Amino acid sequence: MAAGSNSTDIGFDLSNFTHVDALLPDINGVLRGKRLAIEEFTKLIENGVQLPGTIFTTDITGATVDLEDIGLLIGDPDMLCLHSPATICPVPWDEGVAQVMLSMYTLDGEPFFADPRHVLQRILKRFKDDGLSPVLAMEVEFYLTDYDGKALKPELPHSPLSGEQEWSVQVYGMTELWDFSEFLGDVEHFCKVQGVPASAASSEYAPGQFEINLDHTDDVISACEHVLMLKNIIRQAANLHGMCATFMAKPFEERAGNGCHVHVSVLDNHGNNIFSDDDPTGSDSLKHAIAGLINTMADCTAIFAPGANSYRRLVRGAYAPVHLSWDDNNRTVALRIPASDPVARRVEHRVAGADVNPWLFVSAVLGGIHQGLTLKSEPPKKIEGNAYKQSLPGIPDNWKEALERFSESAFIDDYFGREFATVYARIKNHEREIFERAITTLEYQWYMRRI
Repeated sequence: MAAGSNSTDIGFDLSNFTHVDALLPDINGVLRGKRLAIEEFTKLIENGVQLPGTIFTTDITGATVDLEDIGLLIGDPDMLCLHSPATICPVPWDEGVAQVMLSMYTLDGEPFFADPRHVLQRILKRFKDDGLSPVLAMEVEFYLTDYDGKALKPELPHSPLSGEQEWSVQVYGMTELWDFSEFLGDVEHFCKVQGVPASAASSEYAPGQFEINLDHTDDVISACEHVLMLKNIIRQAANLHGMCATFMAKPFEERAGNGCHVHVSVLDNHGNNIFSDDDPTGSDSLKHAIAGLINTMADCTAIFAPGANSYRRLVRGAYAPVHLSWDDNNRTVALRIPASDPVARRVEHRVAGADVNPWLFVSAVLGGIHQGLTLKSEPPKKIEGNAYKQSLPGIPDNWKEALERFSESAFIDDYFGREFATVYARIKNHEREIFERAITTLEYQWYMRRI
């Protein structure tokens, strides 16, 4: 078993609760699991709980993809799921209920290869073995919408104060924050109750779009847990206010997409930031890291853009990077070195959509950084000006090509493991094939009565 996974010190009195939601994020980052009576939860704390390993072969619809021909889970056996003690917390929108995050192991106590948490833990071990530790902070964008599941598509929300429907781009607008202050207040309260370190909220580059930032931390696993906990908090708070929050990468054709950005620095054994330098573009180590990220970006696009809708966000001029590019203080590039004091020098990775699995996203970013540092790779020349207006090598712009790059990548095999890569590619190709067979509303509009 994982060290500390059977701890009974949960930090609050279980007598106040009747049930616990035991949550296991799947490959898509969808929360699955069980609601346990409190008596069963005490057993989970001591011994874990068994769940089928096929949870990690489910597609975005929840259907299990048949992967038995590659030797995975023949007979659909149960695996052992252990809790993460730091994630036990009350559910403030559901009285008497608590929640906890799980990770999956074999019945022998070995990390289950298809659980993204373990992919990330193996990459973190490489940093530790080299005397290094990453520090990161995540940012998540989302839309508030008026959507009840019946309409063909979502509508922009109405202000709870004025009743006016959101319509204009008010990036960093304070009125938008004030109009939705009760919703944001609930998000802030829920974050405090659940221990999610949210530090700032802002209106973004579209009506009804917001971004919430999480604090920087060297606890990388917890940072990823906090992203999924934050997304759940936002959804629940939106529901309470009669709205729907969405983390689709591109919910509106004519509006900006939702991104998930990560800021990363790396510390040595003495706590020094190896990216620190008086040069705004950072130290040689930062440039090696940039090179690793650029060299692996195309191979990892299927992680950064995990679904059909993801590629609708990756278009020129919409603050979603489409090129292998880097610069300091430039939001048109894939890899930005934010303006900062030298001690806080870091790289911001801007490619992923908000639909990304945070453990896989961070695995891809840290894996690229580690490879660049290990090989002492040199990056291409930084760009100047608007990256969208320049002729630069690009990342895959469609799902099929991205999955082909992912499946053929030696980097993915090395850092993610061939077994995991095979499962991920098979699930995503299964989703892609179903999506491409679907007949869209637009096809009926174009062709039904005209040809």
